[in-house]
Amino acid sequence: MPTELARAFEGATTHWTFKPSRPRWDIVLRRWSARRTRRAPPEHRLVQPPAGPGRWLMYFMYLPQGQLSIHQRFTLERLEAEDAKLMIVCACPPDHPVLQSLQERCDALCWKALEGYDFSAYAAGLSELARHAPGADVLVLNDSMLGPFGPLLPFIEQAPWRLTGLSASALSENHIQSFAFIVRQLDTDFLQAVAPVLSTRWSYDQPNAVILLQETLLARVAHRHMDVGAYWYTDGSRHLDLALNCPQQLVEAGFPLLKRSLFGKFAGTFQDPAKMQALLRRLGHPDLG
Repeated sequence: MPTELARAFEGATTHWTFKPSRPRWDIVLRRWSARRTRRAPPEHRLVQPPAGPGRWLMYFMYLPQGQLSIHQRFTLERLEAEDAKLMIVCACPPDHPVLQSLQERCDALCWKALEGYDFSAYAAGLSELARHAPGADVLVLNDSMLGPFGPLLPFIEQAPWRLTGLSASALSENHIQSFAFIVRQLDTDFLQAVAPVLSTRWSYDQPNAVILLQETLLARVAHRHMDVGAYWYTDGSRHLDLALNCPQQLVEAGFPLLKRSLFGKFAGTFQDPAKMQALLRRLGHPDLG
């Protein structure tokens, strides 16, 4: 198993093969309650269809005003530089001019209504990619992350599982974290296997429901039909969330991303803000206000 791409450090293991774990009873009860919030899926429309299989990067951007942020511009530049096809799923007002400018920067573009969270965007993008480019290998990324600060293509090329998380956690239960994951050989069989948690027929529009019924269940549902794993994993004995609790060690171990919330809603909660800004500058990212 390759080790240069993902290096272990204290509290984190690498190349972890998913094993189901038992969730706490309060999680089970909260899941039953959250199911009542299921709603119709947000509208989506393919602006520019994907063409052909191969290696794809799929980037979900949330643009409620149609304006790209500094970190989204940085990410787009890095994704465009990769030796892979780029699909953008953009949530923005219908027919906003930003769609035209984005279309010039990618190989496929899907518009999504503002309602719903990242899983509704994943469902829309992956369903269109499976229909127009069956057999593609795809790395899915949302704009809650900063970077990438290194090439993403090697993570696709070396992914040993059909569903691979960049990171995984035991919080709530063993699961891969949904801000970035890889699907090998995407097709309708894969979509059917994960349909209980990722579907274009319904969605959740509340963050707790997305976490409880989609993110933390994706690996367990997929595991019934395919192999699942992650490049980095924490069992919770030292770190609950690698991306929040030890971001610098994680980046130094080869992880190519940083949580944007470390510079926003969680600024100063998990890490010293000055150290995080210094890390961001060292990685070549523009300062975030």
